[in-house]
Amino acid sequence: MSGDPKDPEYDDTEGDLEPGELMFDEGDEDEEGAASAEEIQEAAQAIELVTLPVSCTNEGKGAPLGMGIQRFWAQELAEAGVKAAAPVFTAIQEQNGRRAPALMIFREPWTDERALEGINRFANAKFGLATDMFAQEEKVTLTARLVAVRPGPALETVDTFTAETTAEQLPGEVFVLTQKIAAALGKSVEKQTWQEAFGTANVQAIISFLVGLGNLSALQGRCVPTTSDQLLSPLMDALGRAPEMDVTMQALHAMTDILIAGQPDQAAIPLSVQALSIAAQKRKTDQGAWHHLALVLRRVGDLGSAVQAFQQAINLGPQNAAVAAGFVDTLRAAGDLENALKVAQFAVENGNEGPMVMAQLGSLLIENDQFDEAEPFLRRAVEEGKVPSAYGDLANVLWETTEEDPKKIKEDRDEALALLGQAIEQPTIAKSTLDILLDLHEEEKLEKATVLMLRAAEKHAENATVLRYVASMYLEGDEPSRARPYLDAILKLQRRSLDDDAFARRAILTLDVDSFEDRYDQAIDYVRSGDPQKHLAAAKFLREMIGRDPRYWQPHLMLALAVRDSEGDASALSHLNDAVRLRPNDAEIRNLMAAILRKQGRAREAVEHLRAVVAINPREIEPVVNLASAMRDANMFEESRQVCTAALQMIPDHPEFKRILDSLPPPRQRQN
Repeated sequence: MSGDPKDPEYDDTEGDLEPGELMFDEGDEDEEGAASAEEIQEAAQAIELVTLPVSCTNEGKGAPLGMGIQRFWAQELAEAGVKAAAPVFTAIQEQNGRRAPALMIFREPWTDERALEGINRFANAKFGLATDMFAQEEKVTLTARLVAVRPGPALETVDTFTAETTAEQLPGEVFVLTQKIAAALGKSVEKQTWQEAFGTANVQAIISFLVGLGNLSALQGRCVPTTSDQLLSPLMDALGRAPEMDVTMQALHAMTDILIAGQPDQAAIPLSVQALSIAAQKRKTDQGAWHHLALVLRRVGDLGSAVQAFQQAINLGPQNAAVAAGFVDTLRAAGDLENALKVAQFAVENGNEGPMVMAQLGSLLIENDQFDEAEPFLRRAVEEGKVPSAYGDLANVLWETTEEDPKKIKEDRDEALALLGQAIEQPTIAKSTLDILLDLHEEEKLEKATVLMLRAAEKHAENATVLRYVASMYLEGDEPSRARPYLDAILKLQRRSLDDDAFARRAILTLDVDSFEDRYDQAIDYVRSGDPQKHLAAAKFLREMIGRDPRYWQPHLMLALAVRDSEGDASALSHLNDAVRLRPNDAEIRNLMAAILRKQGRAREAVEHLRAVVAINPREIEPVVNLASAMRDANMFEESRQVCTAALQMIPDHPEFKRILDSLPPPRQRQN
């Protein structure tokens, strides 16, 4: 059983590693990624039973299966009312020149001393489950000992459970042990059979699922024991054999989220998308599968495919508020306002009462100049859900009232201002509120709007967007200098976007430098002119601006372009290094750096910049082609092959990827 090709080879990291950390999963936790330190600490305090990692006493064989059994027990016991955890022990190890968590695989039978050390990671734990497993091709032996923590450094054995089983009988034996462990703790498992517990009678599917569950535990413990393909393979095998297994789908949801977020290898994103796509096709009536696929496709920038997946999801239940809201939002992001409106109307007409959907429908009706029709939906969004965007949109409808009676007009506009005042006092403020307040300040010269804008900056002093709006209010007015305190406040925030940072720095230069905007625009025109004399003039001005604020990123990029012909690639690269440090998510900077580095024969350094470009634009083809090509030039042949292979799975027969693959030397044979 340990020789199953779907059982990845985990590194045995027990022994001489530096002691590291512990990550765990509560059995009933809906985990989408690694929890925060505070959440881990809080959950750890509540744990009563620690299901320790299964010790694989046959030279570590079957570790992923053992981890899956450990986690299955914790999940089932949690459903039975036991506050259980399935910890993943890690140690810090050097990997490719960096320190990273590595999975600890235990090979020796559990002793009281080692078990107590693990249980004591949970301050209030009263029990521990120490399990030894001896896995062979034809047989698996499980010995689980339930121990109670006693005062002092001692453990008391409550009960011992043993099973010697074949692969065919393993799911049943694991479930029987689950029932016995629960009974020893005074609890009972509601499910009556192992088939009910796993959701299928297909034994091989269950074993593959358990291996995949073990892989998931490793990932949630921030370890990456093998490639994305091998991590996903057991779950996909289980899904192929038994698509009805809900537990497999739950594990796949969690695993793909982690792989896409962490990207342990370049194949993580396309393989995760492919896995979710296959899962959705096999589980055609599973709205959650289609919804997750749609969310992932949108996240990686494939809006067209995301729309198709959302369509499948909403057809299975337009009443689902999250699905409808996500679909509408995706259509709006794609610029398809007509279909966004149709989907929102379809959802509401079919009984969707989600406040966010009501807010979206109202907003779209406004964009369609149907102000009167929008009002009732926006009122429901405000009254039933306090949706932040609905306040500003409803205020907009009321301000643009179609009433002709002056008294009624005043009532509507007074209500609009009252709504804006309420919006400001909410924990979250939406752009729609800021937009109408800025319009009322600029167009209507309404003092009340100015007061509310200033109140927004006071209430949301840590919100860079709010500060940016208030600064803009003054920058576009007669007293631009009054924007300075808000610009300074943006730059003092620990949490601010790169765009907010750039806005504040450029605005301060506008305040400090005479005719800055005109002179800066002229410098950019000079850089792009191709005239050496104009390049020199632009470089002089750009250096002056860098001297005033070396942390404004754009002058560094423009200076690199200005001096590249006159001072050479090395000088340009120096300025680009400054630019990328300040603006790491700018594809133009990264691409230019990669081009210069490849020209200098430094292809391996170029690869790192091209990886970043792919991460910025994951669904664009050209960056991936450039990455694979640079990897080949850097003699990173296996990595290049992996990128091309993954890309061809998404875009079969693409000529550029086939050309790069054909230019690579034959793959190295794995050593047995």
